[in-house]
Amino acid sequence: MRKTAFALGLVAAAVAGYAFAAIGPTGPGQFYYYYDSTGKVVGYQAIDCHGNYSSWGKFTKNYADGYFICDPDPI
Repeated sequence: MRKTAFALGLVAAAVAGYAFAAIGPTGPGQFYYYYDSTGKVVGYQAIDCHGNYSSWGKFTKNYADGYFICDPDPI
């Protein structure tokens, strides 16, 4: 029973991770580069620091993500 629950937990974590990759950036200051099987960049998605969305290419399960350094809004 424990092995089954553990296996289901691993599957759920993998599915959630794959779904997140398919979604792409979720908020300002985040970007994703998508790669093919040879490591060539084939797609890009981003939401810049001002909330502008941009994307191009193909979105794959091989990706690298990161964050822009956004200056805080002046008070």
